[in-house]
Amino acid sequence: MSPEIILGLITFGIAIFVVSLLATRIKDRAYVVPFMVFLMVQGVVGLEPLVFAHFAQLELYYIAISGVLWMLIMPCIWLYIEGLTATYRWQLKRAHLLHAVLALFGAIVGAVVLCLPSESQFKIFYADDAQLKAGVEQFSAILVASLFLLWLVQSSLYIYKIFRQLKNYRADLRQVFTNETHKSLYWINVTLCLLIGSWVWLLMVLFSNFNEKIRFVSDVIPLVLNLVVVWFFSIQALRQRPAFETVYQKLAEEPIDLARSKIKYQRSALGDAQSQRIADKLNNALVSDALYLNNELTLYKLSIHLNIPAHYISQTLNQTMKTSFFEWVNRSRIEAAQVRLSNTNDSVLDIAMAVGFNSRSAFYSAFKQQVGSTPSAYRKRENK
Repeated sequence: MSPEIILGLITFGIAIFVVSLLATRIKDRAYVVPFMVFLMVQGVVGLEPLVFAHFAQLELYYIAISGVLWMLIMPCIWLYIEGLTATYRWQLKRAHLLHAVLALFGAIVGAVVLCLPSESQFKIFYADDAQLKAGVEQFSAILVASLFLLWLVQSSLYIYKIFRQLKNYRADLRQVFTNETHKSLYWINVTLCLLIGSWVWLLMVLFSNFNEKIRFVSDVIPLVLNLVVVWFFSIQALRQRPAFETVYQKLAEEPIDLARSKIKYQRSALGDAQSQRIADKLNNALVSDALYLNNELTLYKLSIHLNIPAHYISQTLNQTMKTSFFEWVNRSRIEAAQVRLSNTNDSVLDIAMAVGFNSRSAFYSAFKQQVGSTPSAYRKRENK
């Protein structure tokens, strides 16, 4: 059995196993449904070497459904990320079926190809353009080429949408939470880069197969990358929960201005004088009540503690104090950490936990951004 077939079978096996696990979570996590479809698509794509090597009679059928499969990949990832980053409990709706329109076109193209005589089918995929007969053969070849170009355009647009969505999502996180651990979704960026890398390599393989002048490109690499994508994506997805899940109800009852919301501060009745009073109250409470020590502090918990509407606090922080909730709280944490670094021999990790951070990496990142050096370098400089 060739390495390509083994890799494909492993990918398919992982996809089936993870889908079976996710199937038990559909009831309260609708966002896993598009991810399950994505996994099955990736699993079937991985079976290509097996089909071509041992099931020659199914080869054209496999090629015919490939247009559907490839047109579903990015829409499924987009819907999964949309559900994961939503500020409300996401549910599948009929409108989401619009994302499958190009997959339907892929099915039509596949059906057209299957209706052709076997000689014409072979010409479309394996012969030069000059060998195609005018009429049905050329029209079918144009349909296949159009499907490929549409996939490139579709994938590019979805990738852009996903990265923009994640950027806005991370900005929204900082308006509500002081802890980004297990919420920032940077692992999705890594996964997308691996997926794009596998596609680029696959295109190189296809191009090398049609051009003898080009040096041979290993067709094992895209299968390895596909396996890594399915494995890594699955591990992360099995343990990832929506960050806003704990505040869905609060966001619905007391909406605030977020990067992806339609709520705008201009509609607020909060005046400059009142906003300044809230700013003073916020700064006093943060220090006197040591609220920054709570590593699970959220905008809504602060709202309850101070008995001030959440949208007033958010507006005051962003417009009057020119900062986000995340940055405002972490500034006090870093200031407290600086005192401890200068006056104690406690470890950096102990200090990070003591001032409200829940991970070493988050502390290092925030400290370096605010102070301009690492905690260790700061301590060494202060203790000279």
